[in-house]
Amino acid sequence: MRRKTICNKHIRKGKFYLHSDGQGGHPSLVYKKSDRKNMYFLIVFTSSGGPKRQKLKHSIEPPKIKNSYVHNTPKIAKRRDLGSKELQGLRINKEDKPLIELIKRKK
Repeated sequence: MRRKTICNKHIRKGKFYLHSDGQGGHPSLVYKKSDRKNMYFLIVFTSSGGPKRQKLKHSIEPPKIKNSYVHNTPKIAKRRDLGSKELQGLRINKEDKPLIELIKRKK
């Protein structure tokens, strides 16, 4: 018999949550959601660079991480891929907001 996981917290737009994928967990910003279709549109941040990532001018978590990178395209995730707790202390600097808005418009 299949077990069902129950998450009591609702995912809110404009908040950071932990996104789990094959590479581990990354802080992600939920900018659009559809509860009926169980789809959440995310902007995923990471601390390591790569071919499909852009470096931010300021870190999203200033005291701990020196460099932050953002994926070039937004991701679509289901509820089970997101953590149940909202991440605290993360913010986007106003110099990086135009880049984030550009990524949001890609999907």
